[in-house]
Amino acid sequence: MSDTKNTVLNEPAIDYVANVEIPDGKIADYITGKYVKETEQEAVRQNFERTLVEEYQYPNTDIQVDFNIKVWDGDKQKNKKVPLVVMHHDKEEPYVLVVITNPKSNPTDKNGGATDLEQMLVDVVSAEYGCWTNGIETIYFQKKKSKFETDVFPVNDFPRYGEDASFIYTTDRRRLRVATGNNLLYAFKRCHDYIHANQGGSKEQIFWEFLKILFAKIEDETHGGRPRFAIRSAEERNDKQGHKEVKDRIEILFKEVRKRNEFNGLFDAQTEGLLFNPETISYIVAQLEKYDFIHSSVDVKGVAYETIVGPTLEGTKGEFFTPRNVVKMVVKMLDPKPNDRIYDPACGTGGFIVMAFNYVSEKLRQQHKANWKNPNKPTEEEEKALFDEVHQAGYNIFGTDFNSNLVKAAQMNMIMNNDGRGGLYAENGLEDPNAWKSKEAKQKIQLGSMDFVMANPPFGAKIKIDRNEILEHYELAHGWSKTEDGKWVQEGNLKNALEPEVLFVERCIKLLKPGTGKCGIVLPDSILSNPGYAYVRYWILQNCQVLASVDLPVETFLPRTGTQTSVLILRRKSDQEKLMESMSGQMKPYEIFMANVKKVGKDRRGGFVYKKDEKGRDIVNRDLYKPFAESTILDFLPVVETTGRIVDDELPKVAAMFHQYNKSK
Repeated sequence: MSDTKNTVLNEPAIDYVANVEIPDGKIADYITGKYVKETEQEAVRQNFERTLVEEYQYPNTDIQVDFNIKVWDGDKQKNKKVPLVVMHHDKEEPYVLVVITNPKSNPTDKNGGATDLEQMLVDVVSAEYGCWTNGIETIYFQKKKSKFETDVFPVNDFPRYGEDASFIYTTDRRRLRVATGNNLLYAFKRCHDYIHANQGGSKEQIFWEFLKILFAKIEDETHGGRPRFAIRSAEERNDKQGHKEVKDRIEILFKEVRKRNEFNGLFDAQTEGLLFNPETISYIVAQLEKYDFIHSSVDVKGVAYETIVGPTLEGTKGEFFTPRNVVKMVVKMLDPKPNDRIYDPACGTGGFIVMAFNYVSEKLRQQHKANWKNPNKPTEEEEKALFDEVHQAGYNIFGTDFNSNLVKAAQMNMIMNNDGRGGLYAENGLEDPNAWKSKEAKQKIQLGSMDFVMANPPFGAKIKIDRNEILEHYELAHGWSKTEDGKWVQEGNLKNALEPEVLFVERCIKLLKPGTGKCGIVLPDSILSNPGYAYVRYWILQNCQVLASVDLPVETFLPRTGTQTSVLILRRKSDQEKLMESMSGQMKPYEIFMANVKKVGKDRRGGFVYKKDEKGRDIVNRDLYKPFAESTILDFLPVVETTGRIVDDELPKVAAMFHQYNKSK
């Protein structure tokens, strides 16, 4: 790119002020602000504290940490410390006792298990509910007292702030709540572990059966009236006949899913009904019923979903999940608008298209919110008007992948994010679109028709494309020779095979609308630096304006792969632009935004890396957590933990600087 004038913006991430010096090995407690030892068990407690405040809506003042209670030991009373206690509002009396253990503990443990919690509930007169959790498994209890005895029994949940016992079971849609933190992730893991321990089946079969139940959950959320994806009573939670009633309702929901035109063919290879037994289905429903999938954030749902999809489908032919911060950066830099046509020709499980869909959906939400009677809560009519526009925007978002299982997973991903309109096809994105099997795909996805293309195509020398019927459609699949004046000329001979990333570069550009269409693509650095790919770089410069080049560190895709990568943001030139340059014999110089990223928030093993001061100490600013928690995808802020620690990720800064750079031009 020597013909261009480069502007290098290699600055550190956003600076924060360290207000306090943090003791080594300590973190700030979410409720009290006091420093506590950082352990696995403490991480579980911090997540649950956040859950009590953000999901259950309990005021901080009603939550006590390490609260002392008196329990009976034989005929004597002794003090015992409970990790978390929710107090009766405006009273110094325990209401909910929460036992927090480390992830290796089990509820059946003799000491610190669920039996201990049951005894605590009996001994603490004012306590009405108990919860035992190791962060992965969570068990709830309710206590009822009669004149002569006290009964403690398993239930689905405990009431949120302002609710009473009638809300324990999901009989009202108002009970659904937005998932926060890792709670949906842990719920998915609990389901996954339970299925493997109690149901059996192949890894892939288990995944698709679980997918059926997720579809049923989304189907239920799209309807009004009494929830069907629910545990409605203690009998449905604990008894065989109750389990059967739950399965019958989920079967009916799934039949409705199969009848939808947009899901036509999605489950053709699967059995018509649900293979899981009633007990397994009831367990899954109990874990997921409380969450509002439609309104929960794309990050919370995406992380949970990828945890289940990943071990089943990922990485067989060069495909890997694109890290969420990279996807967000690309979407933010491209800045699509509602009704722009967006396409990923190698969509995998849908990372780019889901994020792009959420990005344009949030833009629509902000537009509608300005006219709502209550900006914080729309009426049913206001929300319906918003969703109608959101669904309309979904008609303009497309994805293809040659792996049909990945396409089905992508469809579920889109549906979990409020879009059920299709636009995803099991087609090879490198083939001539006219050769695709789907008539609908041929009509909707054509060369030169897209406003935006976003892709992280599979790459690697081990997966070369060698089919002539594909190669013959690509200029870059031909031989190229360098002339004396330093230019490259396409020759007539066709290569025997070529790496897919080279072909995807050309396909992505050719899909764009000439003159205006923009592309964000993740590429191995070899394309941008190896002498053997000089002709590819020449082709890119002839056909595109390079808007940005972001060099990513090796940690980006580790521990899955150590391939060094970059992100290119490109605009396709119009035929008139190319003609003018051809007539003048040279390209008009222009500036390119360039960033050399050093930190992406994680180390080589995938562990979080936090922002530190000049002395190597963690920077903590608890005031930043609330703005982060309330931010949207349009903001793309660095991750801030409840403790006030900031994940050291420069990609949000890159996206923000790119926007600022464009405004200043």
